[in-house]
Amino acid sequence: MTESARPNRSTAQPLECDYCHYPIPGDPEESDDGQFCSTACLEAAEDDETLPDPGAYKRIGTGIEPLDSLVPDGIPADSFLLVSGDEGTRRDELLTELVWRALERGEPAVLVCYANPPIAALERFFENGWNVLPALESDRLRVLDCFTHRLADRDQYLERRAEWATFLGEAAADAIVEVSEPSDVRAVANSLHGALEDVEMSETGLVTIDSLDELSALVQDELVHNFIKDVRATVCKASYVPIVAGATTAGETSYPGDEYVFDGIVDLRLQDWNSPSARYPQLGIRKLIGARYLPQWVTYEYEPVRGLYAVERSEDRRRPPRNPQAVDHGR
Repeated sequence: MTESARPNRSTAQPLECDYCHYPIPGDPEESDDGQFCSTACLEAAEDDETLPDPGAYKRIGTGIEPLDSLVPDGIPADSFLLVSGDEGTRRDELLTELVWRALERGEPAVLVCYANPPIAALERFFENGWNVLPALESDRLRVLDCFTHRLADRDQYLERRAEWATFLGEAAADAIVEVSEPSDVRAVANSLHGALEDVEMSETGLVTIDSLDELSALVQDELVHNFIKDVRATVCKASYVPIVAGATTAGETSYPGDEYVFDGIVDLRLQDWNSPSARYPQLGIRKLIGARYLPQWVTYEYEPVRGLYAVERSEDRRRPPRNPQAVDHGR
């Protein structure tokens, strides 16, 4: 082959490994089963081992318009995300919708409830017109109850529940995992791992934690830090299951110096611009390791069934244009 006829490696489409599906950077390892990037992949293919296409589970689109609009290629599935929001920014609705969109995709989900009893957390779905009863019955939804055992009179709470709450509690009984010592972060982590096994959650689904503020009120900051590091390693990194946790004052008083333990931080804020009579919620990404994101704020609104959706205000059009190029800041 003449030099001019040789393919230009800098412009030619790289070959894809038939086992791991990643590009082959050099000369391929070849066999009757195909072309491979390494001996390890070739031998695994010969042993009839199979791997899913990484694109099928390593990045996710959340299904939430304001969030997905800022992450054009999806969120890494091995991420532990912090949603840091002012009061009134509908942080709880965002966490609820994250779970619902996963269930809509046919994926499982686990809710860790510190701020509210599990029935109240489930009721949020119905308030939005989202029926989770089928997901509860089909073992696609688990709820870790880290709230009820903190009540002074747990029995009185159960006795005073309204008729609908009683029905919902009975229907969800098999899906609710009671954590008798919610201040024992190791026990909470073990309960979470057990719930993931129950719903066979690996390389699919997601976990939400409604309030790191409530957890911080129960235990020392060091234990919260260790809990995040533990489940980030054993759930996110080991199983490619993302965790999204909510907090009210992250980066100011609740987690000073600890933001580095999160793979991503989503900020929610209220903005009044030059119109003090109206305050609009906005969403922005402060940090997202391993993914491109747009460095701008998105104004959003909310309505039942539809959930959170992006809107453009006249104030948005008057502000100086931002560079639309997505960036990857790493840490």
